[in-house]
Order: sequence, then C-alpha cells, then structure tokens
Amino acid sequence: MFRRLHSISALAALALSLAILLLTSPAHAVDGSGAISLTISPNVRGEAMGGLYSTQSRDYSARWGNPALLAFIDQRTAGMMYSKLVPGLAEDVYYMYGGLVHPTQSLGTYQVDITYLSYGTSDAVDTDGNVFDTFNSYEVSPALGLGFKFLPNLGLGVAVKWVRVDLAPSSVIQDAPGSGSGTGNSWAFDLGTAYDHERFRIGAVAANLGPDIAFIDNEQSDPMPRLLRVGGMYEIYNSELGDVRAGAEWERSLVTFKTPSIFHAGAEFVYAGLFAARAGYIHDKDGDIKSPTGGFGVRWAKAALEYANAPQATGLDRLHRLALWLSW
Repeated sequence: MFRRLHSISALAALALSLAILLLTSPAHAVDGSGAISLTISPNVRGEAMGGLYSTQSRDYSARWGNPALLAFIDQRTAGMMYSKLVPGLAEDVYYMYGGLVHPTQSLGTYQVDITYLSYGTSDAVDTDGNVFDTFNSYEVSPALGLGFKFLPNLGLGVAVKWVRVDLAPSSVIQDAPGSGSGTGNSWAFDLGTAYDHERFRIGAVAANLGPDIAFIDNEQSDPMPRLLRVGGMYEIYNSELGDVRAGAEWERSLVTFKTPSIFHAGAEFVYAGLFAARAGYIHDKDGDIKSPTGGFGVRWAKAALEYANAPQATGLDRLHRLALWLSW
C-alpha cells in the first residue's frame, strides 16, 4: 500500500490491523481494494438476515444498502450503529456510523451520514528499537444520498461519498520528503434501483464506483471496493398480528472477476410491529465465511433497538452489532 514505515515494528503493527479489518467484514471479498470502511455494513437488520441490504435497508442506513430505498421512506429517521471489530484483542479497533434521513415534498428523500473506522493506536519505533512517537490510524467517510420515485412502485437513487484513509503520518514514513505519506483521499458514488409491489421487492445497487485511492504515489494506489448487489424479498404472510418475509441476495466484486460471488439468504418474523426475530446465512467462499447469522429488533413508540450476531472468517470470534434509531 505504501513503501515502508520508519521501522519494521510499526509496519508490522499496521499490517496486523489491516489484516484484522479485512477478516472482520463479511461483506468484503479480499480482492486487494482499499477503503475497508466502505465495505462494513451499518445495517444491523440486514446483517442479522444474512446480509440482505438491497431490499431491506429502509431506515437510518438506507443510503448504504441501496440509495433507491430512500424513495420509499416517508418519515424523518436518524440512527447510529457501533461495533467493536476484534473484542478482547484490540479494544480501540471499532466501527461507528450515523445517518439522518429526511423526506421532502418534491425532491424525493435525501440522507446524510458519516462512517468512522478506527484502526487503533500504533507505536513508531526507530532503528534502535526506541518508541519515539505514537499515531492513530483511521478512515472517515461522509456521504450524501438521494432517492426518488420514478414510477409509483419504482425507486431510483444515487449517493456520493468522500473517504479519507489515514494509516500513518509522514513523520514515520521513510520515503524521501515530498514523495507522499500514509494518507489517501478519494471519492465514489453508488447507483441503485428498487421495485416494491405489494408482497415482493427487488433491488440492485452498484456501489463504490470511483477512482483508486493513492498513498505514496499513483503506482501504489488501491482500487475502491467496487461491487454489485442484486436481491429480492417476498412477504410470505401478512396480518395485524405478524409478518413473515424471506429473501436472497447475490453480491459480486467489480474489482476483479476472479473473486467468487457471495450469496446471502435470510428471513424475518415481526410480531405486532413490536418485536422481530431474524436469521440468515452467508456463503462467502473467498472470505472463508459459511455460517448462519441471527438477531432481533425491538420497537417502542418511535424508537428501535437492533442487534445482530454475525460470523467472521474461520478462527475469529463472531461479531456483535448494535444499532439505535428513531423515526418521527
């Protein structure tokens, strides 16, 4: 990604953090792309259902799942999601997301949100083994999305995002002055469409389409984690007492076509609009993730609490994700 830090120790610490993050994102196919924060889902509901995002994200994280889903949201919604990525191993490695959705009378529904991914703190060590500095590594990405109804049942959406990846300051990089640093910036956009017809929904989104992100120089740039998701959802049962729905989703990396596709499937039971039980399954051959998911949601008045338990790669503990959001 960039040539070398001031010492092997600092480089090793940073490489470990990167490896951890690559493994902790079920949505991420390890294809050499950068800006890992853009691949970690903030949608806890979809995460609990095996990674269903293109039809299910109709809350504070709609823009991330499929910007076209914003077209079907008619209430202001705000929420946040938090998750430690390697609990017990590195407490300062975590992910946070916050989003605000606001419908308008004429321009559709827009969303603003921000993503923050902390890689934690690392020591900068000189050639004699002395720690001469510490530095924090992180990614941050604000985004703006818009969804509108092209037809009564057809939504279209677009989102644009900027991402900054700060792996290390120039003071701990050994390259010649002016050759760059461990910081890179880029931008990307998402394009989505969604069709909602009574008991079934279909959605598709092409995400993270944008220029490569460079650190030291353009020759050492990393592609954005470009991907395509296509999914469907069917409402099996609907009454005042409860709802049952199930769906599936196909995910494909657009960085390299050598990476196998990822398959997601899941279902949800909602009782009286107050409690939801969810389960799903992820089949990611390249990421070595073939495991069930699960979770629940609780609604009280205008507030909702979501929980998901999701797998990581083989040998790593499962993740716990929590989200809290409001609608009014």
